[in-house]
Amino acid sequence: MHQYRFIPHTADISIEVEADTLEELFLASLLGMNQILKEDFCLHAPNPSAEQDVSIRSVDNTTLLVDFLSAVLTHTYLEKTMFCRIDFSALNANYVEATIKGVPVDFFEDDIKAVTYHGAEVNRNKDGSWSTAIIFDI
Repeated sequence: MHQYRFIPHTADISIEVEADTLEELFLASLLGMNQILKEDFCLHAPNPSAEQDVSIRSVDNTTLLVDFLSAVLTHTYLEKTMFCRIDFSALNANYVEATIKGVPVDFFEDDIKAVTYHGAEVNRNKDGSWSTAIIFDI
């Protein structure tokens, strides 16, 4: 199970994300980001018709997540596509290889300038679950 929730922030949009696995944390973070771009789109999205491979190396889980979301955001804008699904080939503390799947759209309801590193920290909780907070510059 995974979830995200929006938390108040002065100039940007911030979300807190919790998940049972690292894969679910990445997915919930992506869905939270997408909620900003096009509210509830991924809840009712048709079957994906677009795919893009993403491969990223980073120094740790936190940087990896922010870099991954930034890469997806870039593909989202370049291809005008909402990517709502992730098929992971590999995921560990320093590397992600995945295929993101989505649906082309005509417009976005809001714009995200960047996924920030500020305040982000991926944590493995005592019960084995994962959590993080992410701030999006809008």
